[in-house]
Amino acid sequence: MKRLAPFAAAALAVAACATGARLRENAAVVRADIEKARKSGALRCAPKELALAEANVAFSEQELADGHADRAGDHLLEAQRSVSAALRYSRSCGPTIVKKDKPVVIAKADRDGDGVPDDEDLCPDVPGKPEFHGCPDTDGDGIPDNEDDCPLQPGPRETRGCPVAKDTDGDGIPDDIDRCPMDAEDKDGFQDEDGCPDPDNDGDGIVDRLDACPNDPGPLENQGCPILDRDGDGVPDSEDRCPDVPGPKDNGGCPRKYTLVQVKKEKLEIKQQVHFANAKFRVLPDSFRLLDEVAQVLNDLPAMRISVEGHTDNVGGEAANLRLSQRRAEAVRDYLVAKGISPARLEAVGYGPTKPIASNKTPKGKAKNRRTEFRIVSQE
Repeated sequence: MKRLAPFAAAALAVAACATGARLRENAAVVRADIEKARKSGALRCAPKELALAEANVAFSEQELADGHADRAGDHLLEAQRSVSAALRYSRSCGPTIVKKDKPVVIAKADRDGDGVPDDEDLCPDVPGKPEFHGCPDTDGDGIPDNEDDCPLQPGPRETRGCPVAKDTDGDGIPDDIDRCPMDAEDKDGFQDEDGCPDPDNDGDGIVDRLDACPNDPGPLENQGCPILDRDGDGVPDSEDRCPDVPGPKDNGGCPRKYTLVQVKKEKLEIKQQVHFANAKFRVLPDSFRLLDEVAQVLNDLPAMRISVEGHTDNVGGEAANLRLSQRRAEAVRDYLVAKGISPARLEAVGYGPTKPIASNKTPKGKAKNRRTEFRIVSQE
């Protein structure tokens, strides 16, 4: 490796010399344009622009002598702009018609003074080369600046004049945006844009080549595929005799047949009402069997969460009925908690007379409105 260092240094020196040579050639062109501007009367019509051009070309030559090619290039660009302006402004100081003997020749306009007439110059305000139709090639890569996406950095035409990006691992993702420039992307359709290989796409601990479901996590015993449970009852579909209807595991995943409760999609429908002491929130014993069955449903479906909702008729004040219905809902919840149901799975809400399901004008309607409902909040 040590033997290569002199060759690398030599290569850098050659590149630096090539850059310096181009800048010196451009400086000579600017010097010639400065002289042309002087003869056109720029000292009188554009003294500031002429002075800036002379100063910047001198600065450029000094920076080149000191070995600062980048700074030299900056000064040279400024000198080119200034001399172009000086040439443009000085045209008014001299005649636009050149007489040679008797014939009168009308000179073609050349605003940037690069020898390419404006009607043929694709860059009429910036001095350039005739082979590029009057446009400059600042980085010297053979692509004029008006077609070069990176005019200050040489590059091939295939990349529109920009340097070819390095791709160490050959995965088609340039190193400057490749998160793993030394390791090739595995191109499997999963996060292929980051440049890093992904041996375990779903992160389930089973490498993709052994994973039957590489993009969906699952246990090893299921070959890396997720265990499906469509009805959310905790019984895998592969073992569930009723995969679309929730049911306890000891019943093969099928719903148990209950006497007083029916599991619906949105609620537990009870076949008799919860009874309370008159105008009180104490649950009467004749409702214990019903609530025991509600508790059994919740035990059978451990993922289910419900809201216990109390309602009253319109007898009495609304505020009092709201309080009563809330206390009754809480009493039912407390009964279920005492039967082993987690409080986190139960809500208690009292609506009083605000949500009637029948008319309060008849005793029968009032009886329907006095009710307790068990609404399913979620089953996940």
